[in-house]
Amino acid sequence: MNFSYMKISRSAGGKAALATASMLVLSMFSSSAVAEESVETNVAKPAWDFRVAGRLQLDRGYFYNDKGTEFDHGDNVRRARLGFRVRYGDHWSFSHTYDFARDGLEGIRDTVLQYRDGQGMRYTIGHFKEPFSMERLTSVRDLTFMERSLASTLAPPRAKGAEVHYHDERGTAAIGVFTGGFEDSTLNTRYGVSARKTFAPRSKDGDILHFGGSVAYRKTDSSDEVRFRQRMETRNSDVRLVDTGSFLAGNFTYFGAEAAYARGPFAVQSEYIHAMVRNARATRADSGESVNFNGWHIDLSWILTGEDQPYHLEKGTFGRINPRNGVANGQGGFGAVRAAVRWSSLNLNDEFVRGGSQQNLGASVTWYVNDHITLLGEYVRVIKLTGTHKNASPYVYQARLQLSF
Repeated sequence: MNFSYMKISRSAGGKAALATASMLVLSMFSSSAVAEESVETNVAKPAWDFRVAGRLQLDRGYFYNDKGTEFDHGDNVRRARLGFRVRYGDHWSFSHTYDFARDGLEGIRDTVLQYRDGQGMRYTIGHFKEPFSMERLTSVRDLTFMERSLASTLAPPRAKGAEVHYHDERGTAAIGVFTGGFEDSTLNTRYGVSARKTFAPRSKDGDILHFGGSVAYRKTDSSDEVRFRQRMETRNSDVRLVDTGSFLAGNFTYFGAEAAYARGPFAVQSEYIHAMVRNARATRADSGESVNFNGWHIDLSWILTGEDQPYHLEKGTFGRINPRNGVANGQGGFGAVRAAVRWSSLNLNDEFVRGGSQQNLGASVTWYVNDHITLLGEYVRVIKLTGTHKNASPYVYQARLQLSF
């Protein structure tokens, strides 16, 4: 979650809640006001720093041509997150984010204690994203599309663990050990290790060349079942067109490769993920064998209003577009507009596992009204499908209103 705004000093006392609400309203409609608040001065920084951040995403989707596979039209509160970060000095910080669109423990997103040494090293412990996949590590606030690609189901979910991360002007390196997470997933296993390395020979906004690779290992109990499945790049329906069903597995390993390029307002991003599941069997009486699944995507985007594509060197991900002239900033601006297309694929067929395969084409237009309001419109069509729902060729029109601070 982005913690750039709504700074509340330690001395705010009982007025903190009122200040928070007031800043939320102001930040939605006045990016210039926020900019003025963030101007650095010569006043010494306080030892303690407290910030609040929030995000609300409201979706609507319409499905067509399902051919016997029933999708639900409707509204969806995709995310309703509220979080805070406490920082002490330049090294220590603690942050917590909860998503009120989920129930119970599943609503816990990131709960993180972090130490930075000031020389590029970062040590993290808590519940957070594992170091795997550029798309997976990109904040939902910064994604080009409403949802991550089909291939993202082969990336590990958030988990409890510890990570060591290093970055410099050439890229990043990270490794962590993890146990299960709070999400309801059969892929929350006993323990695992994840690592990611990125290399960015060019890393300035609008002049980006990025390469990366990831690996993640998971160990399961002999009685553990695993399951891989995926929606059609929408959360306006719970229908999964590809689904392996549950089967027994001894362990599994993910491998990921990623590349991205940006020149001015033009950007391209692609990834390939391979999952190798060992000692897989339908029943305990069966002899184990290895099964392999894979997925990939390629995205092309163009910022029609001319802004450069941002890049987070420390994270090794694309960043959010900040419009040069946002609406209601006092300058009569229009904001920023981006158009994008995506081709994605997922194959969950191998040996005795027949989960199906799917390919999608998607197109989107995003209007960044200002730094805090975003409107997205999107079209996603299934162009190739095998498995249980092979006779369906659905497509969806969907839209999102996103508010963030």
